[in-house]
Amino acid sequence: MSLLRWLLVGLGWCGLAATSARATDAVPAGLQVATFRGQEFLVRTVDPAKEDVRLFWKDEKGAVYGDFPALDKAVSEKGERLIFAANAGMFEPDNRPVGLLVQDGTQLAPLNLKDGTGNFYMKPNGVFLINEKHEAMVVGTTSFQTLLTPAIWATQSGPLLVHGGNIHPDFIEDSKNKKIRSGVGVAKDGMIVFALSRSPVNFYDFAQLFLTKFKCDNALYLDGEISAFYVPGIADVTPHQFGPMFGLIGK
Repeated sequence: MSLLRWLLVGLGWCGLAATSARATDAVPAGLQVATFRGQEFLVRTVDPAKEDVRLFWKDEKGAVYGDFPALDKAVSEKGERLIFAANAGMFEPDNRPVGLLVQDGTQLAPLNLKDGTGNFYMKPNGVFLINEKHEAMVVGTTSFQTLLTPAIWATQSGPLLVHGGNIHPDFIEDSKNKKIRSGVGVAKDGMIVFALSRSPVNFYDFAQLFLTKFKCDNALYLDGEISAFYVPGIADVTPHQFGPMFGLIGK
């Protein structure tokens, strides 16, 4: 169980009035609720050209941040503010990213081209990145190797929810395989769209959310039940651990 899961499974939110995942529950400032096909999703949009979104895993001493409170504290100690955070892809039991991670231009984990089982290996999988021009992209894993503009921030996950305007071919409409899911897409206007389901959703409907409602021709699945969003002032109702995390930073 992780931060803001009260929105998903009915836990109480410390210090605030909302107590369950009803449609009438209060939504934290800085997040929006999108309704699509009768389901609700927490959404945060970010303009990479104007806002400072980064990826975090380890600090300068090589220590893993591990959770949102630790990340918030580390950011504050540098005189900055953590405005929003989210899990940023799958990780091993020791918090190592399963695939590529680039943090401030430095590759901390390599691109994973292996075959395997589980969501990460549902090909095509892909990479979310922000390049030196402050442009956000979601690209296929194999395409990442041919990019001409270096990635400053990048995280690999899978599967691709939407690729080139098409929903992943293995997704089944009306599938009964429903889980809490989080993902990130890039809209046609360049905006980054983070989305987290408030109730279990299948892959097909989650992909349609990005493609139809947010006009994202490319979107990437991040993770399932452990997924969470963070905004300032929210208590972590149940401690948890993450590998890589997204952080939106303000001065």
